[in-house]
Amino acid sequence: MSHPRPRTPETFKDATGDTDKGRAKAVRQALKLWADAAKRQVTHVRQLEVWSVLCATGFAAGLALILQTVRAGQFPLTGLALLFLSLCLRGTLSYYNQVVSLKAARLIIENLRLSLMRKALSGRGVGASQMGRMTALFEHTEALEGYYARFVPARQATAVTPLLVTLAIAVASPLAAAIILFTLCPFVTLMALSGMATAAESRRQLAALTRLSGLFADRLRHLPLIHAFDNEAAQVEKVRRAARDVSERTLSVLRMAFTGSAILEFFAALSVALIAVYCGFALLGLLPFPVPAFLDFNRGLFGGDSFAPAFFALALAPEVYFPLRRLSAAYHEEQQAHAAAVALMALEARLETPDSVPLTLTTAPTLRFEGVSAVFADDPAPVFAPVSFSAGGGAIIALRGETGSGKSTLLRLLLGRGGDVEARGLIEIDGQPLTPAHDLSPALSWMSQHTPILPGTLADNLRLSNPQASDADVQRVIRLTGLKALVAARGLETLLDERGSGLSGGERRRIGLARALLKPAPLLLLDEPTADLDPEAEAALIAAIRSNATGRTVIMATHSEALAAIATQEVRL
Repeated sequence: MSHPRPRTPETFKDATGDTDKGRAKAVRQALKLWADAAKRQVTHVRQLEVWSVLCATGFAAGLALILQTVRAGQFPLTGLALLFLSLCLRGTLSYYNQVVSLKAARLIIENLRLSLMRKALSGRGVGASQMGRMTALFEHTEALEGYYARFVPARQATAVTPLLVTLAIAVASPLAAAIILFTLCPFVTLMALSGMATAAESRRQLAALTRLSGLFADRLRHLPLIHAFDNEAAQVEKVRRAARDVSERTLSVLRMAFTGSAILEFFAALSVALIAVYCGFALLGLLPFPVPAFLDFNRGLFGGDSFAPAFFALALAPEVYFPLRRLSAAYHEEQQAHAAAVALMALEARLETPDSVPLTLTTAPTLRFEGVSAVFADDPAPVFAPVSFSAGGGAIIALRGETGSGKSTLLRLLLGRGGDVEARGLIEIDGQPLTPAHDLSPALSWMSQHTPILPGTLADNLRLSNPQASDADVQRVIRLTGLKALVAARGLETLLDERGSGLSGGERRRIGLARALLKPAPLLLLDEPTADLDPEAEAALIAAIRSNATGRTVIMATHSEALAAIATQEVRL
């Protein structure tokens, strides 16, 4: 049985021949794929951008009509109506656009989080040692909000608005439109260069933020240990250095963003200034080259008046750069999203597993291990020497060996949920080879070496393995595992926190064993079930295990001679 390693962004070079290009392409594909959850909202935003351009054109036309009518000595009723209508409609569209964009972003993030958490909570693809990395899931997904709520709408507007506005200006003045296109070319080049520099710095900034988050959470988790060794000052200094690194990198990203904004404002001002100079000198007849009688404006657009269309072109020119301003302001959001997407894709790859096939067992299964060993994903060295043994249905197998010999790891291979552990060799369950596609969880019950406690009542924690267990079954395992004193003192509805505060080590082990015995599974896996117990408590648990082994195949990792004595078979690692 061999578990293939998941594909991560670091393996793109193998698939594409170019790590950077392959990663960038994969990130773009991932961001596009995640956006499918809000495809309808994204399309709606695109339509709103087109209507916003029409409102801006109406606003500029209203201003030009007002000036034309005032110059003619008339009341500008038509121009005022057009101006007011365009202004109100554009404000409404802008507000609605922001609301829809934000809702789309939150929907995409929620969908992505649920997808990743669903895979993580299935227990596949991520081991206990890696669960701490899941805390970064929320920082990385939150970094996508600005991308989908601000950058994507700005990018859509940039693809549509400058072209439509330039076409509207070209109807009045082709030469003014040509001036705009002339100023856009160097602007795009400089913004591309600025963007490439910002991208790398944004990735470093997000990595520094992730390190700070992980460091802070880790130090809070181990605060009692830090206090015990009077190491507060050293740890505070480490957090301070990590925070300083984040602030410095954040300022660097902001400096680059301000540089891009300065480039944009320069070319926007240059474009409007050139159009203003051209229109003004043309109206005064001071241009050093000939132009048509009414500049190059359409005679019928404003009734043959050259001043009104000139003002229309001048008033509409800043709209060409308005979406570019939005894009520039949100550009660092894209870089943060790309850096976050790389981390999320790596996490998604670790959690990705083939579709599982439940392996149903109705009786105690036979087992056969042939040359089975295990390796960690980041270390090709075998954890233990190849193991071979066979056991009939209903056998009690004791895994023996020194601490660190790999007993717990061998049990994890049967769980099929190690995430960071790969199995080598052949494992057969009732004569059927076990593959990564098989899911043994419906047929097995498991007691880990360190019993996890979930926030909730004692009864909830006991029923974790079998939510449908009756009260009589719960009381039975309580008696078998010696939990009567705990239940009498605290009650089944006692609330426990995730640390199991108030529980002794022996009580935690009893809870773990009771939880395992409560599930009527034909395969029972026990990892050091009697460790650190006094002889009397150990004897009671051994008796409980023996009495519940009937009809089950039991594999238990142990150092206890007394527990190993009830085994029908012993395997040395």
